[in-house]
Amino acid sequence: DGNDRPGVMLAGAAQTYLNRYGVKVGDRPAVVTSHDSAWYAAFDLAEAGVKPAAIVDVRPSVDSALTDRARALGIDALPGHTATGTSGRLRVKSLRVNPLRDGKAGTARTIACDAVLMCGGWTPSLHLFSHTRGTLAWDETLKAFLPDRKTEAVHIAGAGRGLWGIGTALEDGATAGAEAARSAGRTAEAQAHAVAADRTGAG
Repeated sequence: DGNDRPGVMLAGAAQTYLNRYGVKVGDRPAVVTSHDSAWYAAFDLAEAGVKPAAIVDVRPSVDSALTDRARALGIDALPGHTATGTSGRLRVKSLRVNPLRDGKAGTARTIACDAVLMCGGWTPSLHLFSHTRGTLAWDETLKAFLPDRKTEAVHIAGAGRGLWGIGTALEDGATAGAEAARSAGRTAEAQAHAVAADRTGAG
């Protein structure tokens, strides 16, 4: 309800506006997520002087390092909650949030905000792999489909097989590239790639 109201956008978009263009999407955004990466978006905004109102996460439990950091930055952390609506005439002015218990939504509360940043996680892009008639398998930990059985001599690396983080993707890609080169009769060794302040597992 209300997800097309102006001010509702992807958390990754807000992060890009901030880190690439120096633009903040609001003064008091609320974050709604089911994935760790949106927490980092909220942290980036807070460190830039924005005051996120809350991080609403549908998962009943979240890494304590994330909740501790959120509270240290003055952000209300709400694991085990879901968003059920927004309000505002010309743009979002508030978010309706409900606790989740036994699969049911509890009594709602309203959080004042001027933007809602959403993130439902990340999905590997496996279209080309599927064109080779490779099969996929559901990964319950990542909540995503990953490559399973290959039918052709293909190499899949990085986010394509559920490895998040720039450094991890670069190193896995280098390893896969070296393997592909060796299978073609070439000599190749994978090189290490150091990435400062990487967020492995964050998408």
